Amino acid sequence: MTYQKDVQDAHKYLQQRSYKRSLKAALSAAKKSPRSAVAFNIAGIAASATGRQTDAIKYFRRAIEIDPALPDAEKNLAQTLILTGRADKAVQLLSVLVQKSPEDWKVWFLKAQAEFGLGKERAALSSSDEAIAKSSGIVTIHHLRSTINLRLGHIKDAIIDLQKVLQINPNDVTALTNLSLPLARQAQSQDALRVVQKAVELDPNNIPARVRLASQYVEMGKPEEGIRHFKIALEIQQYNSAALEQLAHLFADADAAALEPKIRKALEKAPKKSEDRASLLYALSAALAANNESAEAEKTLGLANKEMAHLFPYEAEADAAVTNAILARFPSPMKVEETRRSSCRPIFVIGLPRSGTTLVEAILGAHPNVVPLGERGTAGFLLRDTIEQDLPFTPEAAAELVKQDQRLLPDLPVSATAYVDKMPENYRLVGFLKQAYPDCKIINVQRDPRDIALSMWRSHFSGSVLSYTYDWDWMAAKFNLYASSMEHWRSVLSGEILDVRYEKLVENVEGIGRQMADFCDLEWHAKMARPDLSTDQILTLSATQLRMPVHKGSVGKWREKAGLLEQFCNGLDTVRWSHLLNS
Repeated sequence: MTYQKDVQDAHKYLQQRSYKRSLKAALSAAKKSPRSAVAFNIAGIAASATGRQTDAIKYFRRAIEIDPALPDAEKNLAQTLILTGRADKAVQLLSVLVQKSPEDWKVWFLKAQAEFGLGKERAALSSSDEAIAKSSGIVTIHHLRSTINLRLGHIKDAIIDLQKVLQINPNDVTALTNLSLPLARQAQSQDALRVVQKAVELDPNNIPARVRLASQYVEMGKPEEGIRHFKIALEIQQYNSAALEQLAHLFADADAAALEPKIRKALEKAPKKSEDRASLLYALSAALAANNESAEAEKTLGLANKEMAHLFPYEAEADAAVTNAILARFPSPMKVEETRRSSCRPIFVIGLPRSGTTLVEAILGAHPNVVPLGERGTAGFLLRDTIEQDLPFTPEAAAELVKQDQRLLPDLPVSATAYVDKMPENYRLVGFLKQAYPDCKIINVQRDPRDIALSMWRSHFSGSVLSYTYDWDWMAAKFNLYASSMEHWRSVLSGEILDVRYEKLVENVEGIGRQMADFCDLEWHAKMARPDLSTDQILTLSATQLRMPVHKGSVGKWREKAGLLEQFCNGLDTVRWSHLLNS
């Protein structure tokens, strides 16, 4: 067989997606013509498609060495470097390529991918903007930019990108599925439901779409529908970890316990050291608890948290350094002058996760002129450069923060006079928030740290956002950091923060609720005392609990697990927490 025939076969098999045959033909051509850049380039593409990424890089580099002008070889190399986790090398290569081919959208697209992989979201956003400007109707770029915008907290911008994809292809199932959650975060629950319903109609066996639809129903207070769709997800993929975990928590005890054999089978197949495995361990713990096997359930829960701690370690010293640097920016009492009033005043509900922030938001959100927006996180994203680069927070910077923050708000009703942002981590940003929004209201939710810690230990917070919750020592360190932060803010912002005790709130919803309303300059409405009747969507782990009338059932639960909490309690700063530990 001739060199030319080998190259033709390699091309043909590549188009047929017969990658192993393509690789064999390409390598045969390269053997017959060792200076054939084309043969090595095809070999690289085929090798990458068969998972042989190291070989692919070698072949691409050989092709470039032979013919530096060969079209696409450098882009193919960059793509493979990204796939193999060498985004830093890819950025170096692509930075040169954008100088050589500044009008090539794919070079900018790859650069955006590589930068995003390195955690350089703002650079990635800029590169994706360039890619879109130099292309026409390439949906993959909009998909990427929507992902970048979501990472940056630009939820409205992410929605616009996904809507652009749907203008190009109204039946893009991935876009419909991915659009659902950001719409929900923008308080557009019906639209969020509609788009993911369409995704499932278009592709009934699409697992991400089916799981998202089930979750959407649960978040909207329709657990029966959620259960139905999680069950369908398991019919499609019998060992799906997300569906098993959710059902283990949503089912009544007998049904949850009955999931144990299937969960154990799924664990046998789950990759080691993966979030899928952790998810299944959380599910197994719930199933064991439902079967009254409390000791085994507790042991399994410890394994789940250990798995997550391994995947997402918490850097306690680095977190403390960042927080303390923020506090050092505001060393003296702050004079807050309401020189400008917001057309719709923000109410920031802060605290530790699982402290009762969702309940406080629900009470305030039941007011007819208040819009509950959940955990926005936008302020933290907008302040990231200021904090990380130690930039001055001038009046101009504060005004720009407000401008961008308001731009990213969902469309609020004309009747709205206030909205609630209940991102707990905003406790670190109180000084910035008060400078940007002098008329904002800040409510800090306090709860017995032992009850919070136990609730966190039993919860699966996906990803790295709350990585400190997977280890008792990490939790104690974070709790102490929060306590010292709030001590500082109270000293420099006297009278500007309302502390609300969770235990007192559930004991007297109306009494404490009225205090919150007065603090926020709101007229009390009777339905604020019944947040369980709200039809608003709940996007946190409190979705199921909040659908029940307010109760005291979770107060003091830590006493049942005092031994389990010993390590955590030993790490707590008992002076700073004494008012909650001894009451």
